[in-house]
Formats: sequence, structure tokens, C-alpha cells
Amino acid sequence: MTNENRDPEPPADKYPVEARPPLHAPKVHTMGLGHIPLTALVTGSVSFIYAVAFHLGTAPPVASMAMLVALYILAAIVPSPHRLNPETDAAPAKLTTGTRFTIVRVAVACMLGGIAALPSGTPPVEALLWSLTAFGLAAALLEATDNWLARITGSVSSFSERLSVMTGSFFAFALALLPLQLGLIGPWVLAAGVFGFADAAISPRGPKGEIPPWQIWSRLAQRVALLAILVPWMPLWARTILAGAAILIALGHVIHALQTRISAAKQQNRPISDA
Repeated sequence: MTNENRDPEPPADKYPVEARPPLHAPKVHTMGLGHIPLTALVTGSVSFIYAVAFHLGTAPPVASMAMLVALYILAAIVPSPHRLNPETDAAPAKLTTGTRFTIVRVAVACMLGGIAALPSGTPPVEALLWSLTAFGLAAALLEATDNWLARITGSVSSFSERLSVMTGSFFAFALALLPLQLGLIGPWVLAAGVFGFADAAISPRGPKGEIPPWQIWSRLAQRVALLAILVPWMPLWARTILAGAAILIALGHVIHALQTRISAAKQQNRPISDA
């Protein structure tokens, strides 16, 4: 067949290629305020079951519930975290309590905090130390995921942001208090908890409530270092190095937060005392 007998090729624009739909950040379902009683139920249940499983008595679960009440009170009354660009604050006005897995994060943080605040007084067994490490690692990963989702979706509200900050502060201090209360290391490890508490409380956030990716992962590294101290076979010298690394990371975060807040205050012509 010659070229003359072939059908002419259609023009390039006769069958236009459909435009691909734009990519959007995934929607994150948030909890309503009605989930607050559910969070209390989960926290109480997990804390009491854990205490029964390891014969810890009723003191740690009671402390866990007291910590939960303190978290809700602080999240309701403290000011919102400092923002780098307050004029572009894009946080929704609706009050929520964060993504639904925040229930697990709050419950685990309160459970660990209750054990750290009022330990049983008996020498810890290996199973207890391993379980505390596992629970703490799960909470640390949820914290990192929560911050990551806030960054890519902007699905944060005023109350949920404050609750997240308070939970992170309590969690950081509990992870430093645990190895001290269990007799694994000296009291100087509390510096990691103090700086970690301050880091979560004063670190500025972006217009959608996000924190930089490097800060998400370095916080996770600090949490993991403190949790590694709980590993039963960890020698004292390794625990000392891990605690020192956790302190340095948290201190670096605090220094960076202060420098960022002071720089933002100067750019916005605000007094440094208002940074």
C-alpha cells in the first residue's frame, strides 16, 4: 500500500490528553470535643490494665488520670503557641482535639507519666522495662506523625494545637523521669526532661501550626535516646551517653527556639521581652 492510500493522521489536538487532577493533601479526620470522655476512658482503661498486669498498684493509674485532667486544663487556658507569621495564621476556628490517633498518644503519654510520677517501688523486671520502651516508642512515633500531618494538611485547631504542645511537654519530662525513678541513672537526666518540656512549650510554629521537618526527627531522636536507657541490658556507660545526647538535643532546640523568637520579634518591631 502506498503512502497516498493511507488515512491522514489526525491533528495532534483532536484527541486532547485529559489534564491530571491536582494533588491535594490528604484529609485528616479530627476529633470533636465529644471525644474527650472517650480519651479519659481509654487512658483510665490502659493505665489500670497495665498496672494490674505488672502488679503496680493503683497509684500509677490515679496519677495518669490526674495528668490527663491537667493536660485538658492547660490546653484550655494556656495561650496558643507562638507563630512565626501570625498575620497568616491559617488554623481553622473550629475547636477539635486533633487527629483521632491523638487518643492513643495522650493515653500512652499519661500512662507513662503516671508510672514515672508514682512508681511501684519494687525493682523493675525486664518485661516491665521492655514494655515501657515499646509503649514509649509508639507514642514517640505518633508524636512525629502528628507533627508531620499538621505540616502537610494544616489540620490543626487552637485547642488541638495546645493539647499537642502540652502532651509533648509532659511526654518529654516523663521519659526523663522514668529511668531516674526506676533506678537506672542519676538525677542529672532530668535536665533532658526540663529542656524537652521547654522545647515543646516555646518552640515557634508556622502559619499552619507546623514545625520544621528537622525538628520533628531530632525530637524523635531525643525520645528514642531516653527510651534506650530503659533497655534492660544497656550498660551504665551507654545510658550516660544516651542521656547526655538527649540533653544536648533538647538544649539545642531550646536555644534555637529562643533565637527564632527574638529574631521574629525584631523583624516585627516588637520588644524582645514579647518574643
